[in-house]
Amino acid sequence: MNRKLHIEDSEPNTENGIQEAYRLVAGEVDQLRKARRAIDLKLEKAEAAQNLLRQLLNSSVIPSSGERSTNSTKRGKRFHKGSQTFEVVTRAKKLLLEAGRPLSRSELLEKINSESGFAISTTDPARFIGRTLWESRDFTHIPKKGYWLTGEEIPDDNL
Repeated sequence: MNRKLHIEDSEPNTENGIQEAYRLVAGEVDQLRKARRAIDLKLEKAEAAQNLLRQLLNSSVIPSSGERSTNSTKRGKRFHKGSQTFEVVTRAKKLLLEAGRPLSRSELLEKINSESGFAISTTDPARFIGRTLWESRDFTHIPKKGYWLTGEEIPDDNL
């Protein structure tokens, strides 16, 4: 009953088993990546809808006669969906809401590059972010603090 197994006898089966296991795991990885892309697309659409609804809510709030926003006279710059400006505006809104406080253009640049994986292709990306947000009706510049969302309550200083 004491039978010795030779490594040579078991190698072809082991190698085939490993190859089959690898093939199965590679297939599962591909399926999971496809599922992640589908979820990311759904999430992007839901976030876009959420942003649109937030803008509608903010635009329907009418300030009292004593409160006049300097941004009401600001002309908004138009941009195409999918453009670099659109990407910066959309991602900046999301990042500001997540941060819960105003962010400087350099903080926004760092977060856009690291967290969202989007690269701004200009010679001075921080300046591009600053100019884009400055020209947008959706953002307000707060001196020495950074940019914040127009119509959103500015968080307390003790953050």
